[in-house]
Amino acid sequence: MYKRDFDLLLSSKSIPRTIFLYGACDYQLSLLENEILKSWGEGEVLKFYFDEYDFKSAKAYLSQSSLFGDKNIALLKLEKSPPQKEIEELVRLCEKNDINRLLFVFYGEDAKAKDIAKAFGKSFVRVFKPNPNEAVKFLSTEAKNINLNISGFALQNLYSIQNENLSLAVSELSKLSLLNKEITMADIDNLVFGMGSVELETFIIKLLSSEKIISLYKTINESGTVDEIRLINAIESHLFQLFLFHAYIKINGSFDAEKILGHPLPPQIAKQRSEMAMRIKLKIFSKLFKVLTNAEFTLKTNSNLDKESYMLSTLLRIQECLKE
Repeated sequence: MYKRDFDLLLSSKSIPRTIFLYGACDYQLSLLENEILKSWGEGEVLKFYFDEYDFKSAKAYLSQSSLFGDKNIALLKLEKSPPQKEIEELVRLCEKNDINRLLFVFYGEDAKAKDIAKAFGKSFVRVFKPNPNEAVKFLSTEAKNINLNISGFALQNLYSIQNENLSLAVSELSKLSLLNKEITMADIDNLVFGMGSVELETFIIKLLSSEKIISLYKTINESGTVDEIRLINAIESHLFQLFLFHAYIKINGSFDAEKILGHPLPPQIAKQRSEMAMRIKLKIFSKLFKVLTNAEFTLKTNSNLDKESYMLSTLLRIQECLKE
């Protein structure tokens, strides 16, 4: 079902005992996860995060009775899909005993998620990447929750700078609240990344401008704020915007960020996008996307990979393509 349909179930407190969440926005998945656990109420939660998943442990937990009459809640947050039979068995245990609950939050590919969803019947929710207006509404709500005074346009700028990654943008709001003042566009431009966070935008621009990026990448890697897959996705997102700018300018002879992206950009950022877009040859975009797609596949399928060395190799390969 769509999120709007599930919101009706949440408001009516008619939450099913088994729920599967997946989609293209980690922030919304986390938001739904918290709302569902809160709606289920009191209960012991056994969590299985990523490689910690163990079917025997999950099955044993859902097979036992509760000593105090509370709910047995199993929370799975995984990137890889377990065997379908295992998922079906965990769902069956919840259907068999009304004290059991199963919440499966999937961070893997949507194509694999569709098979998993079959085990949950109609009790699944797919979330989509929010459009800019929806993202600003989420950010505005978060800002109000922490009493942060910030305009909608400033929030839009923050979202754009964070490569339209809602989770990263939300994390910056709490840092901005430390200023104890109204947050302006100038504050975001000058201070957002001056409080310990690494600016992905700066890194990507340096990367695509063929500047030295090894030390900056190591800083990103050591900070632990962005993993390899998210960095690859951020570069892909930035490149796709540049491709749209390139194609639009070729056809129209000038750029209009709102018509290209569906929302406006601050003038200096739009100008920067257009200039960088025209420095990249059209045929090179295809090569760059292929490098990034292959890198993402390798990172997701090779568990024995030296990720730092592989990422550095990939980044340098991108810069080699740009020289062609």
